[in-house]
Amino acid sequence: MIKTLASKYTHIASSNDSALGITPRNCGQGPFKALEGARALLASIDSPLPTTPSTNDRIHALIYQADALVDYGREMLHTYPYREVPSCWREFYTDAGILKALALGFSAFRGRDEGGNGSGLEVVAVDAKPLKVAIAVCDNVLVMAGASGERRRDLVFEMIDYLETVIENGLDPKEDGVAPMAKRQKISEAATTATVVDGQVKLGEELVQEPIPEIRFPIPRIHLPTMEEFQQHVNVGGVERAPGGPIIITGGIDHWPARERWADLDTLCRTAGPDRLVPIEIGSQYTDEQWTQKLVTMREFIQSYILCRGHSGTDDGYKHDGAKAKAATAEIGYLAQHDLFAQIPRLRRDIDIPDYCMVGPNDQEGYSPPDDVLLNAWFGPRGTVSPMHTDPYHNLLAQVVGRKYIRLYAPKETSKLYCYGNESQDDAEGEREGGDGSSSMLGNTSQVNVEKPDLERHPRFAEAEYMETILAPGELLYIPFQWWHYIRSLSTSFSVSFWF
Repeated sequence: MIKTLASKYTHIASSNDSALGITPRNCGQGPFKALEGARALLASIDSPLPTTPSTNDRIHALIYQADALVDYGREMLHTYPYREVPSCWREFYTDAGILKALALGFSAFRGRDEGGNGSGLEVVAVDAKPLKVAIAVCDNVLVMAGASGERRRDLVFEMIDYLETVIENGLDPKEDGVAPMAKRQKISEAATTATVVDGQVKLGEELVQEPIPEIRFPIPRIHLPTMEEFQQHVNVGGVERAPGGPIIITGGIDHWPARERWADLDTLCRTAGPDRLVPIEIGSQYTDEQWTQKLVTMREFIQSYILCRGHSGTDDGYKHDGAKAKAATAEIGYLAQHDLFAQIPRLRRDIDIPDYCMVGPNDQEGYSPPDDVLLNAWFGPRGTVSPMHTDPYHNLLAQVVGRKYIRLYAPKETSKLYCYGNESQDDAEGEREGGDGSSSMLGNTSQVNVEKPDLERHPRFAEAEYMETILAPGELLYIPFQWWHYIRSLSTSFSVSFWF
């Protein structure tokens, strides 16, 4: 099977004719020749199993060459702002990653040739470690470069499915005779602060949760408004106290399989894939000086940042790597604003895009609707915070698991919210520019600590009117374009935002 995938890549690469793709003109003669050399080396691996010294040498040479190409491609990606990276370098990094993953896939198998001429090939062992590294390489390709290039994305998904199957079963799906690998430890066996019911770790039911604020100015709730009613509300208004403003829709996602499946950590981890890499933010909120980002496996994220959040006992709850788990409890990790469903499509099957996203909002200054509804995942422990900010689109926020405290401010309150970049401007100028991002990279973000404001630094914030809610599992919150919103997780939480 790994040989079949390699042959597919060789065929795809040989038919690439994109004028903006990997060419000597776009990438330079040196990098282009290096990539071509690695492709030729892959094509020279004529056996699906490393049964001879020459095959082994070629596989290890390919790993070395592909690794150097991946490093060079990553360096070129970081040379440009993310949205301005030329297509050729996204494709270069993608192809380098595919070559490395294929080489690692070849290296994982140990075989023998009973006939000595290739007619009696047999798998005798599988090493899971290089297969897991290969999955990580594929995820880097998806996250950093979008698996750019003709037919590359489908090939990367096919490679990941194959590698996960081999790891899970301990054998090549096309081969026989290999004993299964040791079973993974279940998440429920490592549970600490989460509630375990019938052997399942239930999210949103932790033993320790954040204090629940008193709700003084609630957002109206409506049960399953019709499309016409929602369209009317978005464009004209129609709900008392919130004409055209935020509303909570109940009953809109009760049919989602995710409502039950994602509440069980074992099921969520298994569905996503425990060895899949995901980008997470480290720090309680992105405005902190110590805030950073990194890539971790889904299993590591769940074990180190979900299960251990707030754990204070002496038993670390882990059968393995307890010291590492304890060290992580001081940090908050948040899988935030990531299109997880494009990276791991099988998670997408557990949700639907709400029909309400299909309404046509009226034209507004600064609003340009996206070509398609934009989905992002928000998965993290209690205590994660999204500082008060605005979004570039209308937003439906679906609360799948857990609860969140959310506070919203209308655009007319902008001059009282002290967005970044407007520190020295008067109120009128602040109101004119607030939230459009033109004066600062954080121009859509408020400097105010919403729940513990410094009123000496931000005195007008005390005058700002707001609405608030505890968003519960199964609810949809409509956040209109240009409305400021602050969000804090009260428990482990999984939300999905739909920008439209």
